[in-house]
Amino acid sequence: MKVFLSYPSEHPATAREVATFIRSTGVDCWFDKDDLVAGEDWDRARNLALKAADVVVILCASQTNERNGVYQREINEALRALDDRRLGVVYIIPVRIEDVPLPPELSRLQYVDYFDGSWRRRFAVGLARAVVENGEVPPAALAVAAALPDEGGTLPHEITEERPRGTLNVTWLTYTMDGEYWDFVNGVIRAKALGGLYEARRHFEEWEGDSGSDWELHVSEHYRKGQLVSLVVGHSSYFSGAAHPNHGVETINILGESGGIITALDLFTTSSGALKFLTDYVNLDLRRQYGGTGEDVDLTYYVETYGWEFFDQFSFNEAGMQLNFSSKSGLPHVLGYQEVYLPWQHVGDFLAPAAKRILLGPE
Repeated sequence: MKVFLSYPSEHPATAREVATFIRSTGVDCWFDKDDLVAGEDWDRARNLALKAADVVVILCASQTNERNGVYQREINEALRALDDRRLGVVYIIPVRIEDVPLPPELSRLQYVDYFDGSWRRRFAVGLARAVVENGEVPPAALAVAAALPDEGGTLPHEITEERPRGTLNVTWLTYTMDGEYWDFVNGVIRAKALGGLYEARRHFEEWEGDSGSDWELHVSEHYRKGQLVSLVVGHSSYFSGAAHPNHGVETINILGESGGIITALDLFTTSSGALKFLTDYVNLDLRRQYGGTGEDVDLTYYVETYGWEFFDQFSFNEAGMQLNFSSKSGLPHVLGYQEVYLPWQHVGDFLAPAAKRILLGPE
């Protein structure tokens, strides 16, 4: 299946992140920054790619409502193509990258909010449905990204502190289930959220300056089923006078009362074969994601430097795991954020016996 990505030219970094995510799920994505070559008739190539696409993803921002140009032409062409498709199919997926109202032609379609912590899963669900509607089987990596967690049973919490020259913001969730185990899980979440806030308060005065400082931490649920809990902790901060903001992703994974909090080393066997398999799989998948862009992506050096700890920032669900690589994993900021989806079926032989029993059930 082919996806065409349409976006306002003012947001190339966000567009690249979305394109990279789509490719990470095993789905082909046309993204002009990667697919146009020197000397090519760009408007013809763009038009052909849009006509050949099975799904059009439209990134929506203030420019969606405010300006004319090629971006608007792509939206109009996609809407005209939608008229020729059978009712009810997923063809256009709007993704709001800014909190803006959508024009009526797009607002009638279910959209995804990029600023929602669960945007990847929600987007993957729509993409997986489109794959099925096109008569194909969703790639295993897409099934991992789209697996649905249990719904309900949570309460949201937020603290925002406006300072004269900056803002602190933290959000987290509390599970409403009773019992010692859920008291433990809630305690872990609160320790991460409030502990981060208290530390930020301690340092904030030295961070503050004329240009201001901002700090954010968000704890959200990636997946939950029964007692299995996978959480994502997103960090973002800017210190006054710094060259660039800092951001990264951490995770907390808890395998129930019989598993507790686990790391990558707890999840896999300690054999050198397991670590090598994981490293080779990640490198191959990243090369696939960046194929044709000239990017030479190889994380072997970081695995050799940090060992199993390099893989500790992962999320899981019933279909597999999502490996998250950012500054929190040890990557330099210049490499940004990378993600690789690993289905259990590809790695089952390397799972530790206890983790295999809990995640996959008895053989």
